[in-house]
Amino acid sequence: MTPDPNEVVKLYSGPLVVVEAYQQELADAGIECKMTGDSLLATFGTAVPGAIELYVHQRDFEKARAAIQRYEDERGKREQNNPTHSHPTDSAKPDGTQHRIRHHIPPHPTGQ
Repeated sequence: MTPDPNEVVKLYSGPLVVVEAYQQELADAGIECKMTGDSLLATFGTAVPGAIELYVHQRDFEKARAAIQRYEDERGKREQNNPTHSHPTDSAKPDGTQHRIRHHIPPHPTGQ
């Protein structure tokens, strides 16, 4: 039995932010998709991990998977080229002593 191309299948489930990003990527690729479970956030918040799901038609499943893979590959490249919290690794860490401002006290006119 061949699968119905109009059948709706789950493509991904996970955090709302990720599902929204994938949904936008699929919309940009011209792939119709549907997000479900977002109404649960109002009641349960993040207590139900993976409750947000993204669905596509069976006929678009492979194309949608490829679009998400391209999105993840591009995101990985952007993060490698532009790290958000990079720390220098080629120099020693500061010694941790606090820098204090020393007030200038003019020398005594007689040298004492």
